[in-house]
Amino acid sequence: MEVKRRFTRVECKMKALVQLDNVMIVEANILNISLKGAFFELSDYRLFQVGDKWQLKFILPNSDIRLQFKTEVVHSQKKLVGVKFVYIDIDTMIHLRSLIEGRTSNPVQVEREIELFGG
Repeated sequence: MEVKRRFTRVECKMKALVQLDNVMIVEANILNISLKGAFFELSDYRLFQVGDKWQLKFILPNSDIRLQFKTEVVHSQKKLVGVKFVYIDIDTMIHLRSLIEGRTSNPVQVEREIELFGG
């Protein structure tokens, strides 16, 4: 299977919370993240369907900076789930960009990816 990623994906071992329907909250471990999505492991097995909508939230280590995203499930297998970001506020985007640039060996590529967003 050939992988055709357009966005740099970096390892990102952090705890996060997934909120569903503004009611149920599930703990998750982010495994990697890009400007367009994330891949993570849930704390317990749940059956999620492609297209399910979630809110993903986490705080950057050693700070009080909170990142939050509206997401959509693009693949799910037992505890492992991949989501695409469907909405990111400007503050979250700025911090996400810094996070990715700080963890990649090619920050210039991240700059090019930002241009795909129109600025």
